[in-house]
Amino acid sequence: MPPKTACNCPEINDQDWHMKDQTWNGKFFYFEYVRHIFSFPMGFDVQVKKMKQDLAHKGYQLVIPDLVLHQPGMFQGRILVEIQDPEQYDANVEPLDNARILSRVVKGSGARMGQALQELKTFTRDRTHLDPTVVYYWHTTCKRCAKTRGYEKTVLFARV
Repeated sequence: MPPKTACNCPEINDQDWHMKDQTWNGKFFYFEYVRHIFSFPMGFDVQVKKMKQDLAHKGYQLVIPDLVLHQPGMFQGRILVEIQDPEQYDANVEPLDNARILSRVVKGSGARMGQALQELKTFTRDRTHLDPTVVYYWHTTCKRCAKTRGYEKTVLFARV
């Protein structure tokens, strides 16, 4: 298990995620919709905290380290939290069976995100000859630990 920072952000090894092509078998995500303003989520941290409380109340077990994905949208997007395989689940649980996922690590501010997204799409087309159907963001740093580390780090996931 990767070490965590004082703020509980995961310390990931870039080589495990950068320009990787993998199949996610047996992963389950609990999701909730979140309001967006031009693809920027409103109250992301508050929503994640509330989701984790809801998960505990419903009896779902989180996968450690936390894999919290953000799927942006113009006015509404989704936040997805990885959970262990539930025997029964509600409509907010999305199983990812045989989902092909390609990933790219981005270090730096959000200004680099557009270029990194284009590089991920090119990588995806080169590997699969398909465009991504969905792109997820995994923000592995918060504002506090980004200052400590000296950079922000995000993993982009393209699903085909």
